[in-house]
Amino acid sequence: MGYLSPALAVRDMKKSMDFYRDVLGFKLGLVFPDAENPQTAEYADVSKDGMVLMFIPARNAGIGSEEKLGAGVNFYMEIDGKVDDYYAEVKHKGAKIVAEIRDEPFGIRDFTAEDVDGYQLTFVNRLQSG
Repeated sequence: MGYLSPALAVRDMKKSMDFYRDVLGFKLGLVFPDAENPQTAEYADVSKDGMVLMFIPARNAGIGSEEKLGAGVNFYMEIDGKVDDYYAEVKHKGAKIVAEIRDEPFGIRDFTAEDVDGYQLTFVNRLQSG
């Protein structure tokens, strides 16, 4: 099976790592070069349910401070746990919900949150047929 691990250009490495860990419940992985000083990190990754997102500083990707990040990017992430429980948890922790939880006509239940740089993440469970 293949593997996709997108690298997101972010404005503030520490702020992004904190958001994904503390609000969305992702596990922090590698922080390079110094995990003790995440503000100066040149690379970091986070994971949830086997999915991995990587972070790099926007300035290292040639993105200026005036350019908008995250516009038009939505990650579709099928999670292991119950999406309703996860929705309640991240909403309670202050996640910006841009699409409330709902059943879709194509057999999934989902909601969409937006991160600190404007990237959108749609978390889903498949609905049980029957």
